[in-house]
Amino acid sequence: MTEQVWSNPDIYRIQVGLPQNPLGNLNVYVLCTPERNLIIDTGFCRPECRADLWQGIEELNLDLGRTALFLTHLHSDHTGLVWDFVSRGIPVYMGRVDLAYFTDASPAKRWEQLEEIWVREGFPADQMTRQTGENQARLYAPQPYFPAIPVDNWEKIPMGKLTVLALHTPGHTPGHMVLYLPEERLLFSGDHILFDITPNISVWYQVPNSLKDYLSSLSRIRALPIQTAFPAHRFYKGDVYQRIKELLEHHARRMDEVLAAVDDHPGSTAYELAGNITWSARGLEWEAFPPHQKWFAMGETLAYLYFLLDTGWIFRQTEDGKLVYHLTSGGVNHKNHKQEVIQI
Repeated sequence: MTEQVWSNPDIYRIQVGLPQNPLGNLNVYVLCTPERNLIIDTGFCRPECRADLWQGIEELNLDLGRTALFLTHLHSDHTGLVWDFVSRGIPVYMGRVDLAYFTDASPAKRWEQLEEIWVREGFPADQMTRQTGENQARLYAPQPYFPAIPVDNWEKIPMGKLTVLALHTPGHTPGHMVLYLPEERLLFSGDHILFDITPNISVWYQVPNSLKDYLSSLSRIRALPIQTAFPAHRFYKGDVYQRIKELLEHHARRMDEVLAAVDDHPGSTAYELAGNITWSARGLEWEAFPPHQKWFAMGETLAYLYFLLDTGWIFRQTEDGKLVYHLTSGGVNHKNHKQEVIQI
């Protein structure tokens, strides 16, 4: 389904379905000006996404000769169909940091690096094998090494008379970018700010503290004058400043819960701690989680643990080849004091 969500400038939303995925759909936005059109993100590399995307583009009757594609970040539901555009000669823009993930190592190598972290943190080998065959991020990823124009923080995307700035907002991925129209005070927030679900913050190879990066990014966006934000998933209406406040409060509560789990289960691996945290998973117990959901839950748990390691409130040590976690005296003093965990 395609609908106009803004005028002056004209902005359209194409709803690209994400089958068998809890996200439901991807909001692909199309920004139209007399000089140029800009499509934001693509959907998975699978036939259902391709059909929705190109039906929407055809409905808009876009002149592809003056159209470009912008990829907000590296996740497959946002980049999967990039070759559809490359093959048509459409220029592709992407943040320099996330683009490097597609050019510096093969997909197999990138996943191998993450798997090494997960195994060291206690993820069971049999669960690893099963999630590999279920993870849509792997199954529907684009072929690597696509040509793209790297974009840096605060760089302008060529859109004629309209000013469109790309802002680096690391956290959800190391190189996540949003698009900001300063004169219109509009924000295409990608997966940085979502309104009815919380963006997943995980760990990344050679990224020391992705949660700290995310919280800092939220604070920088909060400082901008914003009239309306257009998120990449689900609903797109709401007060962006209120939503940022809610997200910060969510992470404060979550941090307190993880800190309490370490206190209640000293010497546990990250995988074991993840099983002692509450998750929104349709009432399923931890052991009933599908392996790919455990993968994401584990990544989020690790993001909090790495943050707490950085504060000095927990420490870890190796036992039987696995990393396990304990509270420090500082962590004991801060336990159950949410507002001291993350200053909002």
